[in-house]
Amino acid sequence: MKSLNPFHYLAGRIFIWFWLVLLSAVISAVMLSRSLTEPTEIRRLPHNIASQLQHQVDRYQQLSDSKALIRQLQQQQPDRWLVVNTTTNHISSDSALPADFDQNWLTELSQLARPGWLKHRNITVAGPFLLQLGDESLALYQKRQRRARPWWHINDAPQHIVLIFTLFISAVASFILAISISRPLRELLQRNLEFANGQLDVRVKHLIKRKDELGQLGHSFNTMAERISALLTNQQRLLRDISHELRSPLARAQLALGLTERQQDLQQMPRIKQELDRLDAMLDELLTYSKLDAGQYQLQKHTFDLTELIAEIIAVNQVESDAKQQQVLLQAEPNIEVEADSQMLGRAIENVLRNAIKYSPTASTVSCQLKRLGNDIQLQITDQGPGIEAHLLTAIFEPFYRVSDSRTSNTGGTGLGLAIVAKIIRQHGGTVLASKISETGLCITIQIPVN
Repeated sequence: MKSLNPFHYLAGRIFIWFWLVLLSAVISAVMLSRSLTEPTEIRRLPHNIASQLQHQVDRYQQLSDSKALIRQLQQQQPDRWLVVNTTTNHISSDSALPADFDQNWLTELSQLARPGWLKHRNITVAGPFLLQLGDESLALYQKRQRRARPWWHINDAPQHIVLIFTLFISAVASFILAISISRPLRELLQRNLEFANGQLDVRVKHLIKRKDELGQLGHSFNTMAERISALLTNQQRLLRDISHELRSPLARAQLALGLTERQQDLQQMPRIKQELDRLDAMLDELLTYSKLDAGQYQLQKHTFDLTELIAEIIAVNQVESDAKQQQVLLQAEPNIEVEADSQMLGRAIENVLRNAIKYSPTASTVSCQLKRLGNDIQLQITDQGPGIEAHLLTAIFEPFYRVSDSRTSNTGGTGLGLAIVAKIIRQHGGTVLASKISETGLCITIQIPVN
């Protein structure tokens, strides 16, 4: 149900806010139009009220003229009565009517057979009540102020107040919307500038608390920052490791060369050649790793028999295993065909097998098990070496990573073998994992799709 919440999406928030603003504007416009076009209502005046008012008017029959009547009305009931000359339709009294009151409504009342009751906005007018004073024919209308309605009846508010209120509500809603979008974006901009200035540990904190697209953007920024920070850290460590790994054989070669020059013999030449070969192998693997890491190596895929390839790799490395009186066993189904780059995949498998042979003790067994798992092929190479701690099983696929004294450069490795394996397998769309099978020994599991 959370996915259906519109407030979890930026588009939903924008829609709802603009909809509320529009709705507020429409409602205010309707109320304003009703206020401007409120109809004037005429009703029949109840007989008993009409009789009472007519009786009040009849008491002024003894007055001489309209002026005397107006003075009398102002003394007794100021601003209560309208006095209209029926001949000229002129309002003779000083009682003021609203500016927007159409006096034709009084004419409408005068044409009724009996007194009526007119409601206009906040006043009521009852009449006419006819009175003859000398030669003057007069019509009297009683005016009353209607009781003010509560403040929430916006229809009765002045037009400019309604307009200001509408503009205020729209401005507040739009301001809240603008702040809700701009504030998190300002935070993201600030963190982006700090990250660009080299502060690799900065992260977005408040933005990730949102549940909409802006929150996802904050999470994406943090993920990007963490990956870039890790990448730069790994690159710095890789440069340090490369300089260290290259310096060691160079130093040994220089020492051997110095001894050769001093002793004036060629006894150190094999050692120099060994160190130079080691440098050449390391540079070759470093170049391969760099190409794979940068995604510059294009796989040359074709279909081949993986069982046959592994058998050939075992045969090539049989000399090393025989020297240590080791036995390499292959358990595999015949004719397991895959579509892959046989050269690169073979290099990855050989790197794992050579490591197993290298770190396994004398007279031990290295097991290679190949089997199908649905649409994947799984290869497990297990040795009986010193093993690795569980929390270090993922780190061995990093370049130049050393986990113990048994796996140092003295064994002749370059420190890039398993890192290259991980890159090759991942480029084939597969996975490579290391696991413990017992207190000693290590199992490397390679799993790749058939095609």
